[in-house]
Amino acid sequence: MPQYMPIQGYKQLEDALKVHAKPNCLIYIYFFGEKDSNGQSWCPDCVAVEETVNTAFREYSHQNSLIFTVDVGNRLAWKDTVDNKFRQPPYSLVEIPTLIRWQGAERLAGAQLKKDDLLRLFFDEAKTQSATDKTVLCQ
Repeated sequence: MPQYMPIQGYKQLEDALKVHAKPNCLIYIYFFGEKDSNGQSWCPDCVAVEETVNTAFREYSHQNSLIFTVDVGNRLAWKDTVDNKFRQPPYSLVEIPTLIRWQGAERLAGAQLKKDDLLRLFFDEAKTQSATDKTVLCQ
């Protein structure tokens, strides 16, 4: 079963990757807008895809994978195109929500995350590649 790791902000993500990003460790990173005390994101697109993405994690992700769910901050922080480090490499986010496979080419963003068939393909591609790479349990 995949392991979930909630992440708050850029620094915490960088620290988590230093610890967990090892050879043959499959990491998915899901970026979304900060949630309020009721669990509701300020980002309407994030709210719209949340159920579909969570279902895809449960049904399609590799059993040995690690899933980072990354809070990119409030609306003001996200809209800052100069100092927002999530908008710069290696993440190069243009929009949220965004789902990437760490050290892979797979990326889905925005309305793509509403489409179950695209999510299935996203995870299948990582599973196919990891089968040849001997994916290990991420700790």
